[in-house]
Amino acid sequence: MNTLSTTFRRLATVAALSAVSGTVLAGAASAETRTFQDARGDLDHGADIKRVRVVNEGRVRVRIVHEDLVRSYKSGSSVALFLDTDRDRKGPEFVFLGGTFRGADYALLPADGWKRAGNQQVPLRGGSYDMRLDYAADVAVISFDRAVLRDPGAVRVEVKTGGELVPDDVSATTGKDWLGKPRHFTPWVRRG
Repeated sequence: MNTLSTTFRRLATVAALSAVSGTVLAGAASAETRTFQDARGDLDHGADIKRVRVVNEGRVRVRIVHEDLVRSYKSGSSVALFLDTDRDRKGPEFVFLGGTFRGADYALLPADGWKRAGNQQVPLRGGSYDMRLDYAADVAVISFDRAVLRDPGAVRVEVKTGGELVPDDVSATTGKDWLGKPRHFTPWVRRG
């Protein structure tokens, strides 16, 4: 009897540990990462969007893969990242604007619909944000401390890129590319 009782206790212990381990691992893996594809060739310019990855965990990170980012200011390439952080409010709360050529500046501004609400930058609230450009990999990574975005539980984004090629003559090629349909957010990416 002791042997059967001991076996049941061991099985119960293993089952309990498995359940706890599964719960702990599921919690760790619940930091949501979503990747969204974009059609190629929307923009006859290096800033053409190929795909966007949104990670919502310790920081909110948006990774934009382009067709061919160019270091030169002559590309005039830029990115506008619209962030929706409040399910109860229509439209984006923030817009990140920046150049994607070497030496370009960037800023996080409050949004008013699909445009910026003035030139006053969003208060940092003890956090920060930045953009890193990797021209070899054609990638822009924009990341935000949660405090800057008012600690959202979920986010969704829309990305717009553009560019103005400035050749030696006076003609210029301009254009823009939206991730998916213009002014349509990705699905919500919840905080993990």
